[in-house]
Amino acid sequence: MLSRRKFLGAAGGVAGATAVGGGAWAALIRDSVEESTSAPTTTTAGPATTTTSTTTHPPTSLPAGNRVLVLVQMAGGNDGLNALVPASGLYRDARPTLAIPESELVVLADTDFSLHPSLEPLSRWWNLGSLAAVEGVGIPLQSRSHFKSMDTWWSGVAGAVSTTGWLGRWLDATLTGDPDPLRAIALGGGAPALVSEQSLATVIRSPQAFQLQTTPGTDSEALIQAFLSTASPLDADPYLARAQQAIPTTVESVELISQVFSDSSDDSSDTGRNTEMLFRSAASIIDLGLGTQVITIGVDGYDTHADQTSRQANLLADLSTGIAAFMEQIEADGHADEVTLMTTSEFGRRVVENGSGGTDHGQGGVQFVMGPSVNGRAVHGELDLTELADGDVRTTVDERSIYAEVLDWLGGPTDEILDGAYDRIGVLAA
Repeated sequence: MLSRRKFLGAAGGVAGATAVGGGAWAALIRDSVEESTSAPTTTTAGPATTTTSTTTHPPTSLPAGNRVLVLVQMAGGNDGLNALVPASGLYRDARPTLAIPESELVVLADTDFSLHPSLEPLSRWWNLGSLAAVEGVGIPLQSRSHFKSMDTWWSGVAGAVSTTGWLGRWLDATLTGDPDPLRAIALGGGAPALVSEQSLATVIRSPQAFQLQTTPGTDSEALIQAFLSTASPLDADPYLARAQQAIPTTVESVELISQVFSDSSDDSSDTGRNTEMLFRSAASIIDLGLGTQVITIGVDGYDTHADQTSRQANLLADLSTGIAAFMEQIEADGHADEVTLMTTSEFGRRVVENGSGGTDHGQGGVQFVMGPSVNGRAVHGELDLTELADGDVRTTVDERSIYAEVLDWLGGPTDEILDGAYDRIGVLAA
């Protein structure tokens, strides 16, 4: 028996679950397996085990995308002041224990800023002119609540509830033909920015477990073939037909992407986090040429209310190691010119440290953008610690200005996706 929850979470079923009621899925699974499996399957009691399919199916013909956006979600609210450190003495006055010692900073040439020492692996791309930072990034009047702020950032809509993400709307607007679940891939967690009305996205929370899972004693090959046999002819019920259409794309997506994780698993770091493997997997997905245009990578832990010095150092080291591995791999594979990488975090943190060795939720944050199309070796936006907003870094760059630039870079449309025109500050070359 195939776990319905695991099957839906595997790949294209994420979109199918939205369109298809649970009853339709349950009926599909029950009836199709009973009708398509000639011999009964024997199961044994015990914990579920994972069986990987070796069935081969013809690959889908997918157009190769010319450009790929990689969006890194630093969940929790990264402290921008300790990631991109200003030379201002006011920074040290506000943070007597959290301020990074000057002797440890990675000075950025031609600016009044330095990188946190854990971000030193990224300095190579700064010196090459393909890394830029944006100061004071936020969305006006955004909440300090994680949930409300994330809703705003991922939807790109301020002050109103939106059921779609800004990238999901772009995927819908540029959709041609049947939805392709490999056009947008989320690694390491859910991706609200990809939520759409028509398009499909492959969501992979745990790369190590990205395979169709069955209980012990199940003939997984027979079960997969049973599911594939239900894909046609399409039922007259549109909901059931949508479920049928999701089956072959789910199976194929699992088989195509599983080989990426198998190839990347030996390269994962031994830090207890799989961030580097996620980035290496993203590079391998790009090299497969599946037509993937958007990849999101989710990393969490940035809500540093306490013990920030060691926690943020480890987080940023983990992140920079992963990004550096990704950049080196796409360069070696010849895809560097096709890729732009940008980081996001739902808000910044307050300027003054708190009494627990950390920082609390604030407003303006810092964002990094990388790639050959970036107007790099520069800090865009403004930081003025003499003029705060209720104790926070002021928002001087609307996040949707950055969204607009990457949508322009992807070929648009842009303003209609964001429901308004936003200033382009020149982070990306025209």
